[in-house]
Amino acid sequence: MPRLPDRLEPLVRAVLAEDRRGDVITAVKLLVIALALDALGLVRINWSGLEAPTWWFVVPAVVGCTALVWRRTRPLVALGVAVLAFAADIALGGSVGLIVILWEALYAVHLHGRPAARRVAVVGVTAVVLAVMIVVGEITGEVRYAVLGGLQAVTLLVMPMWWGANVRQGRELAAAAHERERLERERGSALLRLAEAARHDAVRAERTAVARDLHDVVASHLSAITITSGGALAGPPDADRDRAALRAVRAESLASLQDMQAMIRVLRAETGQSAEASAGVDDLLAAPRVAQLGPVLEQARLAGLDLTVTDPAGVLTGATVLPAAVDHAVYRVVREGLTNVLKHGGARAALRLDAGQRLELEVCDSGPRAGAADHAPAGTGIGLVSMRERVEAVGGSFEAGPAGPDDAAGWRVRALLPLPDPAADDVPTPGVATGRTSA
Repeated sequence: MPRLPDRLEPLVRAVLAEDRRGDVITAVKLLVIALALDALGLVRINWSGLEAPTWWFVVPAVVGCTALVWRRTRPLVALGVAVLAFAADIALGGSVGLIVILWEALYAVHLHGRPAARRVAVVGVTAVVLAVMIVVGEITGEVRYAVLGGLQAVTLLVMPMWWGANVRQGRELAAAAHERERLERERGSALLRLAEAARHDAVRAERTAVARDLHDVVASHLSAITITSGGALAGPPDADRDRAALRAVRAESLASLQDMQAMIRVLRAETGQSAEASAGVDDLLAAPRVAQLGPVLEQARLAGLDLTVTDPAGVLTGATVLPAAVDHAVYRVVREGLTNVLKHGGARAALRLDAGQRLELEVCDSGPRAGAADHAPAGTGIGLVSMRERVEAVGGSFEAGPAGPDDAAGWRVRALLPLPDPAADDVPTPGVATGRTSA
């Protein structure tokens, strides 16, 4: 069985409704209040000596309340009808109930009316107040009574206008706040869409670079295979030399397949970000390798960085041969790590490369320079995501964070990259052409 509050809910919604139904209910409520106040006989003066029947006093109240049904859509018209009803009621003796109806009409004009309607109401009330002061002054011959009558008229007529203006202003402020909030939400959504579009563009650019790297890698292996097989076919048959050439061709083919698989994993990646947009167009036109890190290290030193390089396995000099995908990943991590040190790090940095079963790469700095934090641009984090994507795409692991308990101890970037097992593949016989040339 429905509870009593549940039964009253439709009535409450109807009473509080912001539509014509709510206006009708408000008009009915005011009519009941006006008739109740009139029944009490609070004010009833027989101005002309006319003995009017009691029900005559109901007519102005009904007319005034009927006009209030359109107080939201036609507030100035409703006010005009209410004024006529009030004048008729005054002629019959006057009552408090019609004053309440007039208040509601004045309130509605300043709450729902347009600026022109509000100005008309203000001019009309001002004229009425002046008229009351003049009439009272003429009747009494006293200025103080004229002023007192004017103050009473202001109290009766201006109070509902002031109340309606305050409520309207509050609603306008609330609507402006909601509109501002909506615009902020739309702006935030637009910024998110722009950021997402920028990330997609960066990912496409990065994958274009990877595709060009893949072309260079495959072309290099195929060139080596072509040179090796061509050299073997150019001379007379020789079993040992031909076997060595086949081993070299097989080694190059296996290396080409491994590099191609690593590059394709990067191209197929559905998540991750690309390198910073400021990396430049050169990333899309070249295949950066570890052999090209020399100018990067020299540029970091010229920028004022005290850089220490530890490379016992000779990765930077080419003594340790890296798979192409790992080669590109090392270049990106070293370059991006040194760029971050120059932007946000200290005056000293250390680069360490250690090749064993896996290649360990580490870039550390000595902490932020004094006063550099105030001028360094805020990082976007895309560079770290790019390094992580490159490393994890080739099957490695990546971590970045403070080198100590806080940022003052410096920042460390560390990557572990897989290296092929030398015993897993045939090693080409020395003396056979296996060099790689760029396409």
